Amino acid sequence: MTNASLESKPQIVLNRTTETGRAVACVIVTYGRREQLVRRTVAAVQASPAIKRVIVVDNGCNRPVTADDFAPEPPVDIIRLAANLGSAGGFHAGITAAQRLEDEDVGFVLILDDDNVGEDGFLERLLALHTALGATDDIGLCALRRHRGIYPTLLADQNAVAIRPNSFLNFHLASLPSKLWRRFARSGRRHPDNYGEFHLRRIETAPYGGLLLPIAAVRKVSPPNKEFVLYSDDHDYSLRLMDAGIVIYLTDVGCINDAEESWDKPSTSARSALVSPDAPAWRLYYACRNRILIEKRYTTSPITYRINRMSYVGILAIEAILAHRDLNGAKKALRPLLEAIADGDAQRLGWRTEYQLPGASTSSTAGTH
Repeated sequence: MTNASLESKPQIVLNRTTETGRAVACVIVTYGRREQLVRRTVAAVQASPAIKRVIVVDNGCNRPVTADDFAPEPPVDIIRLAANLGSAGGFHAGITAAQRLEDEDVGFVLILDDDNVGEDGFLERLLALHTALGATDDIGLCALRRHRGIYPTLLADQNAVAIRPNSFLNFHLASLPSKLWRRFARSGRRHPDNYGEFHLRRIETAPYGGLLLPIAAVRKVSPPNKEFVLYSDDHDYSLRLMDAGIVIYLTDVGCINDAEESWDKPSTSARSALVSPDAPAWRLYYACRNRILIEKRYTTSPITYRINRMSYVGILAIEAILAHRDLNGAKKALRPLLEAIADGDAQRLGWRTEYQLPGASTSSTAGTH
């Protein structure tokens, strides 16, 4: 499967007045000690005239989030979870609440991470683009996150794909020369050219942050699968939206910026984040296990997939030995990866008690294996 581009780009009417059924409910999930981040994100969202209601999920925050933390209008509803249930549990709660909204004026749901701040007018521009594309309930939009993941590359290169068939943890032998060149040459990430124009392409795997969906589409699909716990639950959710007939377009007509960098952001080091001594084991395990599950959907040649997997695990083993300079240290570093592979192959989701998230309690992860 590949990501298809849209051949023609409709003109956009900006600064539309929000009509009945065109208002937006926003879902934001926060956790830990991120009060300043979520306050900034909510304040930016409340500044948009299209926003009718904000739903903030307190995913086991150290200090409980309250409505008094935010401006009174538009109203902010707080969902308090007793412990950190991961992104899957948090967005499951928030999107479930959005599905149950009875306000007839609310026609869309905007999903954001707690560190996503949209550029001025981004939401109004997305709504205008949705109208230009036909204003149907089977079209969703994903705002570009300028400095996050594969998405800037997808807009800059219409031939690029988010998941290459038969890849393993985003590794494919055929892509190795270009990846090595980018890593050692420290080349900058590609961005779309022609900043006076906007770009648009259809995608299959979308992040939560910046996803704008008609509320009818949100109600058509089950909320995120809590069993993913953390990582790739957004991709599973967007793939299920696609299976239900919802088309998602990535666009830079409205963009958002992240106040915080991703833990696995490529660095100037040639070492993979998957064997870094600084990467928590729980991050490695859930990121790898869930990515493996998503990539299974894109496996067209089991032999090619197996070759890519063996090659990449071998490379990571060498990196682990060089990084830790000790065989026992290397084995410890590789343990989350190897257990993730075993569970991914067996399609075992859910919590692992030895890979607890910060703020998660034993009772909140009952039923783990």
